[in-house]
Amino acid sequence: MGDGIGPLTRAFVNFSNSKPVFPISPPVDYSSEGLSENKIASWAIVLFSVLAYMGATFVGLLLTMVPLLIIGVGEGAALSIGFLLTQIVVIPMILLFIYLDGSIARTRDMMRFGPPKRAAIMVLGIPIIALIVDNILVFIYAIIFVLFFGEPGTNTDIGTTWESSNLAILLAFISICIMTPISEELFFRGYLLDSISRMHGQWPAILISAVIFGLVHLDPFTIGMATIGGVIYGWIRIRTGSLLPGIAAHAMWNTMALVVTYL
Repeated sequence: MGDGIGPLTRAFVNFSNSKPVFPISPPVDYSSEGLSENKIASWAIVLFSVLAYMGATFVGLLLTMVPLLIIGVGEGAALSIGFLLTQIVVIPMILLFIYLDGSIARTRDMMRFGPPKRAAIMVLGIPIIALIVDNILVFIYAIIFVLFFGEPGTNTDIGTTWESSNLAILLAFISICIMTPISEELFFRGYLLDSISRMHGQWPAILISAVIFGLVHLDPFTIGMATIGGVIYGWIRIRTGSLLPGIAAHAMWNTMALVVTYL
């Protein structure tokens, strides 16, 4: 093109004057980060963190849900409460990985709202655009999936419906629409993306972290859908240097899914 603008810096450009809406994020200095400079060792750490994240979530849910079900708590409420209690372990574990193999300071900076105008763009403007793009791409993906594999058999039963108590619905909303976006974005776009970017650069990190994000969802149809979201959230994270738009867009998506599909 000859304009000196790279593919990651073309986003959020004011088309009237061709100037970026946001200043281009400065390159991240990874020289003081990482438990190892060896790529094989670094990948071993990354894969261990993924297994630890999934294991802690599964075991935490098991250890919290079973006693709740035994004492008579409903399945949906037990699932929501179990997930919320599990985050007491999962989120500190994510922060520990960031502390050991990343940057707590940069993560803290990526969670700052800044001036009101910037905060509004970060948590409303960009996420709404991301949600629209995500829906369009997922719609196209769903058509292709159905053509090749038939109707998806995704299990959408979370034990909570519109007929459940207000408390059960509130717990489902908090766990799915608030805590899940925070913990998943903190791990996949906060820790994982930076760790892979340190080894392979930004675009490979966006794509690889998105694929891993998709794979942990396990369900065949959801894997592709989550991967699409992961690419969008990762790209926005790199472009803005903030986790807030990804968290907000993720929360909007989960809220839409909860209202339209799961309840």
